[in-house]
Amino acid sequence: MNITKRFIYILSIGILLLGLSFIWHNALTIFIIYDVICCALLIIDYVISEKDTDFQITRTGEETLSIYEEENISFEIYNLSSRRLNFQIIDEVPEFHFKAENPIIKKEVAPHQKEIVSYILVPTKRGAFTFKNVYVKFTGKLGLCSKMFKVDLSREYKIYPNIKNLRKYRLSICNNRAFRNGQRSLKTLGRGTAFESLREYVPGDEYRKINWKATARENKPIINQYEPEKNQHVYMFIDTGRSMSYTVRGYRKLDLAVNTALVMSDVVNQGGDKSGLLIFNTGVKNMIMPGKGAGHRNKMLEALYHIDYTNETSNYDEAFYHFKRKERHRSIVFMLTDFETTEEAEEMLKVLPAVSKNSIVVIIFIKNDKLEEMAARRAKNGEEVFNKGTALEMLQDRKRIISFLNRKGVFCIECEAEKVEFTAVNKYLEIKNKNYI
Repeated sequence: MNITKRFIYILSIGILLLGLSFIWHNALTIFIIYDVICCALLIIDYVISEKDTDFQITRTGEETLSIYEEENISFEIYNLSSRRLNFQIIDEVPEFHFKAENPIIKKEVAPHQKEIVSYILVPTKRGAFTFKNVYVKFTGKLGLCSKMFKVDLSREYKIYPNIKNLRKYRLSICNNRAFRNGQRSLKTLGRGTAFESLREYVPGDEYRKINWKATARENKPIINQYEPEKNQHVYMFIDTGRSMSYTVRGYRKLDLAVNTALVMSDVVNQGGDKSGLLIFNTGVKNMIMPGKGAGHRNKMLEALYHIDYTNETSNYDEAFYHFKRKERHRSIVFMLTDFETTEEAEEMLKVLPAVSKNSIVVIIFIKNDKLEEMAARRAKNGEEVFNKGTALEMLQDRKRIISFLNRKGVFCIECEAEKVEFTAVNKYLEIKNKNYI
């Protein structure tokens, strides 16, 4: 039980009586009696006010949330009493991995009515988290006390990769000119080897695509339209080693990789291909063979939502040869990884042919903004000169590795944190349109 401002104001009147004790000898007695009456009224208010059986509260809404997105945590509160109640609701949010905006919910609920209330929460880590107790508070009938109850509303929320961002990409693929090769369900006509349809010739079309039988039949030039092969295998390799544990512009590299894999899986399936997944660090932690459809998408989502980084150096040898043993088709492999040292990159380069020999490999790095900032900063003392020189050397090594990989026929791209998904999708569409497979 907590006392209200009204009770404090009423109790303060007794202080005036106490002040009169200097000129009126009965004032002290009256002050004591007054305080006793106030305390008695406080107890009465507590006793006659509603109990925990006079309301019901339940959690509502989705159990799946998206990382780094504003999500509504909702409750349904049912006022079973005959009095209008002003509720205050506070949820017991797990520490460290959530940012709550205005977590105290205030709502007036009429007698025998239900209301839906909510507060905004931003998850900052993927995984499963249990939200336990909810504290419900309302003012007593006399307005002298407020009663608080702890209600056990344990519920597990699963924090998934950015599912909302997936919906945004479905729209942007159709509308953004940067994805012009992917208009209308990612259909890329004009290149490829699979026959798609016939249409009338227009100036600028290639003569070799003229269908002479159809031209003779229609008595006008008709050409064949082609599209890339369907059901190709497109893999996302996700490195969960130490190099992916760092934060870039407020986002952990691994979270960016996971979101990109989910977006790519959806885009690949829309394009008629099959998406696969391989998660590795010191060994292969999970491998999902290529597939499509709602069931496959849920399988990918379940594999991605709870993975976490390690503090160990990743073993590319184990990952690549495991893939080679399992996958017999020529595939497109998007690898989301990074290097801390040149030695790590050289170790990867030694075993990369195990994959790149029979598949197209795209390696995507995320730019180290702190390293670039250090390299661009004007040095003012000896320590800053050393740090700048180290940063410049590391950036130069990185450029050398990227250039070497590109010369070896591996698509190696370095992009900003905000453009990882965009870069991966655009590269996939480019590969499909130019028929590299």
